[in-house]
Amino acid sequence: MLRIQYQQQREVQSLEAELTSLEDRNAELRQQVDELKTPEGVERVARESLGMVKPGEQAYVVTGGMSGETSVTVPGSADDTRSLAQRILDAVFGFE
Repeated sequence: MLRIQYQQQREVQSLEAELTSLEDRNAELRQQVDELKTPEGVERVARESLGMVKPGEQAYVVTGGMSGETSVTVPGSADDTRSLAQRILDAVFGFE
């Protein structure tokens, strides 16, 4: 009984986190749509994505990069934010 209740609680937490993430993404998409409804937004996309220029302008493409550029990826996951008690309960009930 306790295992089922805990499982349901974890499922609710997971779904709430997913809902929040989707709501944030939805807000970002709405903002992008609003920007694309303006002449400035359309021009920005045309320039950045399509490489378009206005009459009389010249476009330059810079290739290569600085030799000192590096990329660092830090491993992590949403589970890193779990409390110690939650990690213990997850281990006990097999949710790792």
